Amino acid sequence: METMKALVFKDVGKLQFETLPVPQITKPDQVLIKVSHCGICGSDVKILQGKHAYKINTVLGHEFNGVVTEIGSGITTLKVGDRISIDNNPRCGLCAYCRTGMSNQCESIKENTIGIYKNGGYAEYCIAQENICFKLPDEIDDIVGTQVETLGTVLNGMNTIQMQAWDSVLILGCGPIGYLFTALATRIAAQVVVTEIDPFRFKIAESFGIPVFNPEQIDLEQQVIRLTGGKKFDIVIDAVGTQLENALNYVASGGKILAFGMDDSFQARITPYQVTRRAIKILGTYIGQNTCLPAIKVLQAHTLKMDNFFTEVIPLEQGPDAFSKVGLDLSSMKQVPKSAMKLVLKP
Repeated sequence: METMKALVFKDVGKLQFETLPVPQITKPDQVLIKVSHCGICGSDVKILQGKHAYKINTVLGHEFNGVVTEIGSGITTLKVGDRISIDNNPRCGLCAYCRTGMSNQCESIKENTIGIYKNGGYAEYCIAQENICFKLPDEIDDIVGTQVETLGTVLNGMNTIQMQAWDSVLILGCGPIGYLFTALATRIAAQVVVTEIDPFRFKIAESFGIPVFNPEQIDLEQQVIRLTGGKKFDIVIDAVGTQLENALNYVASGGKILAFGMDDSFQARITPYQVTRRAIKILGTYIGQNTCLPAIKVLQAHTLKMDNFFTEVIPLEQGPDAFSKVGLDLSSMKQVPKSAMKLVLKP
């Protein structure tokens, strides 16, 4: 039996390098993918912290691309040798959500997400069904191609808030998600401001040439008032998952808050009267919604500022140690200063 290298999530705080059997195609609509590169996502960090849904003894990693090496008998759109990226959230296409245009709420996602509930891309090989595979054009290299699904989730957020050319936008947090929102917003909105508390990522945020603030060091609400002439921001994006309560202090009356970041351990207290009286729209969005193909078109066009997005490519076997670079020391389970934006693992 052929074997492969893999990083397996054993339990909270435990990511183990193992040798596993190469997965086998068992259904006509499946393909076997030789993984080229796989990004470390912020949700992977939260899984290891126990702050995100998880399943033990699962190969993590959902930001990956690779080459099709074997196809099932029912495959019609892919062939061996195709370079592909994936949407790691297979939808059933049959539930009420799928049939009413909200497939990102598909009832089967919670059982089938690749890299969370099913084995993912922290390995040499992975199985995926045909309808979640997307061919990569030659203009997108293997490293940038890891971010198709990630950018797709951000584009879904952009579709939700309907950002306009005259909007003022505040993005709370400049990790990889905040970075992508900032890269898009600076091409669209009239005014963009971003916050970040980590020194490494603060410097990267500054490279956009827009105002950047550390809310732990200044009175952010005072700066918001100063920058907007007292009106506050038309759009506030919580790219962290812990900032909804703060966002209400920074958004204009009639403005929109996008609750995007995810942290299941955090709770917020809000005053409903404030939302009602000021006609504030709080919008939630989850994963992508028919946005992988648009993400590929954006990445293919090379119109986003991505020069500071990728920090380092790391061999798969060094993956557990790499998490300290994105803020989590697995040996102590303590948060540490970051030294990376996006890390990519190579099997």
